[in-house]
Amino acid sequence: MDASSGNPGSRVGDRFLRKLGETLADDAARARLRKTVSRWFLRLFGLGAFGYAAFLVLLMVSMRWIGEKNLTLAFLLYFPRVAFLLPSVFLLPIAILFHRWSALAILACSLAFLWFGMDFQPRRPSPPTPSEAGKSLVVLTYNRGQHRSQSLQPFKDLTRPDILTMQDAPGRAAGYLKAEGYGEFPHALDLAEFTLLSRYPILGATPVSLSGEPSRPIAARFVIDFDGREIAVYSVHTVSPRDTLVYYRRGAFLYGLIGLPGTPLAHKRRSNQDFWDRRIEEARTLRDRIAADSLPVIIAGDFNAPAGGYIHGLFRSRFEDAHSEAGGGFGFTFPGTTRNPLSLGGPWMRIDYLFCDESWRTAWCVTEADRPSQHRAVAAKFEIQP
Repeated sequence: MDASSGNPGSRVGDRFLRKLGETLADDAARARLRKTVSRWFLRLFGLGAFGYAAFLVLLMVSMRWIGEKNLTLAFLLYFPRVAFLLPSVFLLPIAILFHRWSALAILACSLAFLWFGMDFQPRRPSPPTPSEAGKSLVVLTYNRGQHRSQSLQPFKDLTRPDILTMQDAPGRAAGYLKAEGYGEFPHALDLAEFTLLSRYPILGATPVSLSGEPSRPIAARFVIDFDGREIAVYSVHTVSPRDTLVYYRRGAFLYGLIGLPGTPLAHKRRSNQDFWDRRIEEARTLRDRIAADSLPVIIAGDFNAPAGGYIHGLFRSRFEDAHSEAGGGFGFTFPGTTRNPLSLGGPWMRIDYLFCDESWRTAWCVTEADRPSQHRAVAAKFEIQP
């Protein structure tokens, strides 16, 4: 007696294999099976491809409109976003061969993610041109912290700024006034960690503190005599979320998804979200305070908030982002030279910005191409409007 004869599972398996063998042995049955398998493969592949395209759109929209308001999305904003496009490298060739409609969906949504989700500007950036006295200003911003002894001078000489503002550079003004290679700046002033060099007279500087701690201002407001007209230049440096992000790598970032109201993890979600809620409120308060300035305004600095997120959107809603308006490519500024293969060894996010109010128009904007400093410098030319 066959040992498997009393096993119902074995009998089912035997019948399946017998039927499969008969089907494969018959030409017509084999053709029908091939069509059925092909039809189901295309259906499942199309479902997966359209689902992936929808995921890209949902992620892009969620980052921009929710962003730091959800700690999971906040964490993903600092993640190399090119990783979310890797599946398209494998799906697109298959879709082109077997499922053209899903290929169009993948291609369209990938391009939208590049443009809106990663703030990629497909235009070729205009070459830097010098400013015109009384009509335009070239402004360069740079976070000098952890510069790894790499000189800023080549990029400074390329862009020829009228104003050079630095963050994480306390007490540097006097040194730059004497430094070889910076003689074009007859005026310099520092306030807390902020140093500003200028071709135009600096009339004064005041700290911008939002947390009630004047010893650690979030920005410095410099007033410049721009050919007889006063303008305000804000140098910004918000608190880094580095320690919070390192903690999230252990899995805490998932609380934004699984810490739903009414669940045991809701408290953990609220406690972790508090950090981002404070950052959002700080950014909104800073934006509104700068927007109320009576002088023409230029904003420069390290915002520690990636492009494409909610905090970045707060400033874009009131001010013109120089890179988005007149830059080219991704404009990534952080974290400098890396070992990350997804970013090809370079930076993968844009957190250093130049903004202007409606008193200006951005003529060009360029990001430093290559330097092993932690931050890359950004420069832009702003033309004063009549």
